[in-house]
Amino acid sequence: MTRVVIISTAQFGYHIDTYYYCKYLKNRCHVTYIGWDLGFSPIDMDGIQVISVSRQGGPVRLIRFLNTFWHQTRNNNDIVFIKYFKFVSWILRLLRPDNPMVLDIRTGSVEKNRLVRKFYDTVLKIEALFFNNITVISGGLSKKLGLEKSAKILPLGAETISSTEKVFNDIRILYVGTLYNRNLENVIYGLQEYFAQTKAIGKIILTIVGDGSPGQLGQLMTETERCGINGVVVFTGRVPHDQLQPLFDTHNIGLSYIPLTPYFDAQPPTKTYEYLMSGMPVIGTRTAANQLIINSENGVLIGDSPHDVCAGIQIMIQKMNQFSSEKIRKSVQNYQWHRIVDHLFTYLCGIR
Repeated sequence: MTRVVIISTAQFGYHIDTYYYCKYLKNRCHVTYIGWDLGFSPIDMDGIQVISVSRQGGPVRLIRFLNTFWHQTRNNNDIVFIKYFKFVSWILRLLRPDNPMVLDIRTGSVEKNRLVRKFYDTVLKIEALFFNNITVISGGLSKKLGLEKSAKILPLGAETISSTEKVFNDIRILYVGTLYNRNLENVIYGLQEYFAQTKAIGKIILTIVGDGSPGQLGQLMTETERCGINGVVVFTGRVPHDQLQPLFDTHNIGLSYIPLTPYFDAQPPTKTYEYLMSGMPVIGTRTAANQLIINSENGVLIGDSPHDVCAGIQIMIQKMNQFSSEKIRKSVQNYQWHRIVDHLFTYLCGIR
């Protein structure tokens, strides 16, 4: 049986794409996952060899990671699948020049500073030169990085986290994702504006799942309290992916809030797919990627200002009785993870 070694900077189970690669490859391949131990609660999966490398020790930790990689890829027939590891991917290629190897690019740089962003994207493009086999999450990102002629598109997928039929007689909004660089204070201000206009406080619940840079979650909670809506906004912090089902079961609207910037525009939004696959209509910002997914049958597209968020909530409330969880799920059925990984397996079997 083919052996696939997946390399990632994420702790196992905390990066959605690689989690589902493992889930749907494990019955076809021997799968080993090498990632950092970031101190989160461990997640296990039957049939997957998970190796978590300690991040303690400063520069020594990279040597530790490379040593683990070296010992786990001794067989030249092992297929190595690298989720882009900034500054390190090219070293992995040089360490194992004879192994079939794939560089998988899930995102370009999303740094706010244009020069920093350009620097990191340039580093990525240089590292990509070391690889014959490259996969990219979308055609838009592939074109942005100048890889459209050499890369295969490995799109984002989704899983049905919740199979319940949603009841649309109240408003329970769910945001799941990072707080980093997302300007979520605009969501808070938009919700505050909605309540100021309608006096309907208490009829809407917003649950925010995730964390960001140190102190970012606390700052957002403080801003929510300052706006006087802390009674209807719930912050859970980070929740492991395999523990999200109760939240998806009990909420009926997904929020895919992504700032409208050039560096986010082509980035496919993981949670948009997962909300829709779980039968939830989505309030989503009008990125190029969201416009390919969200339509009048499954959600509302908005700008990224507080007023746009307020307007999106108002439109969603007006449309609530028009939605059907069954129809919403059907709108994204071609993006199911098992179908994506079927194509990935075929691709892996053909690389050299």
